[in-house]
Amino acid sequence: MQIIEKPQARSATLDEIIETILPLFISPVPSRDTVRNWLDSAKVPRFKSNPTARRGGGICYYQVAGVEKLMRARTMPAR
Repeated sequence: MQIIEKPQARSATLDEIIETILPLFISPVPSRDTVRNWLDSAKVPRFKSNPTARRGGGICYYQVAGVEKLMRARTMPAR
């Protein structure tokens, strides 16, 4: 028997998180600013495509596992 594993994302942009991950946990999905504030206040690891750039550095990627852990902690009832 062969086990087929689906590839899982390790990082995603804020738009990808809003489109794919958050609808699994909450409805309706809040605004981009609210989601960004949630992720930043929970200190979810994020990465820039070019962190050494002088102005900005491009798109910001968030760790998908951290986002899922945050959403499970905030949406699931306590045991």
